[in-house]
Amino acid sequence: MMTARPEIFSGNEDASAILPLDDFFAAGLRRLGGRVIKPYYAGGNPKEPNRDILPRHHIIVEMCRLAGITGEIQVRPYLNLLPKENLIHASRRKRIVIHTSTRSAKSPFETKDWVQAAWRPLSTALKRHAEVIQIGAHSDPACEADEDRRGKTSIREAASLISSADVFIGLEGFLSHLARAVDCPAVVILGGRATAESVGYPCNENIGAAPACAPCGLRQGCPHDVECMKMIKPETVLAAALRILESPPERPLRSHRVKLPEL
Repeated sequence: MMTARPEIFSGNEDASAILPLDDFFAAGLRRLGGRVIKPYYAGGNPKEPNRDILPRHHIIVEMCRLAGITGEIQVRPYLNLLPKENLIHASRRKRIVIHTSTRSAKSPFETKDWVQAAWRPLSTALKRHAEVIQIGAHSDPACEADEDRRGKTSIREAASLISSADVFIGLEGFLSHLARAVDCPAVVILGGRATAESVGYPCNENIGAAPACAPCGLRQGCPHDVECMKMIKPETVLAAALRILESPPERPLRSHRVKLPEL
């Protein structure tokens, strides 16, 4: 397996080797008759470079299909925490980890971001029920957190923090999938770019919006000023988080199964 993030696969025995991304090496393998698979799950249109065409089924199913995997799969990602990375949550208070923006991602999509002004009232309300820890980049909008860990965690440290939380609240993106990988129940704000069927997990509270233009697959340049995100109110996200806090799901979280190649 080639990856730009080898640390994600520490402790994972499924791959026989983890290699850095190297297009020249991949090209050489192809010239020698080797099969190199790039399981990119979204299609595109050259006339609309800012719009992804997402599969009707889940993106994990699509990646497995492209890789030629057959048989039954669990539709979920995995990250194996090492014993020293499992944080002991000794506090009697509940713990919520929040991530407020995807703008610092390697490929930022403005259509994934929620209304920035909504995070402060949400986090203020959440602090009455739990300890709130914020993670992400230094540049992410600040919320009313008990602990500000923006710009202070590696990927694996973020995974450890999320794993110790009762709830993760964030946007569809790497950290929402990381929460699923460490079995933390999550409230994921989807808006209208993509559906929960293609990027979400049934064990989570997936909060979307469905204006006439959704799902659009847009990355940037929404002609409606991302109205779908404005439709999602802080009280809706708060209610979803409280449902999880009041009735915590059993871990490991339930996951649905799909048999490939029968889609």
